[in-house]
Amino acid sequence: MADDLSGKAKHLGGVLKEGMGDLLGDRKIKEEGRLDQIEGTAEQDMVRASDAVEEANLRRVAAKQAKGEV
Repeated sequence: MADDLSGKAKHLGGVLKEGMGDLLGDRKIKEEGRLDQIEGTAEQDMVRASDAVEEANLRRVAAKQAKGEV
C-alpha cells in the first residue's frame, strides 16, 4: 500500500510539474512532469499486479484445500 501511495504522489507531483511548465512556458519542466506521471502510474500498476498475484495464490491454495490436496 505504501508503494501505491508513493506512486500516486509521484503522479500528482508530475501533474503539478507539467502544469507549472505549461504556465511558465518551459517545455523541459512540462516534459519532466509528464515523465513523472508515467513513472507514478507504473509504480501503482506494479503494486496492483503484485496484489493480484498474491490474491490468485490465495485462491489456488483455498481450492486445493477444498479438494483435500493440502
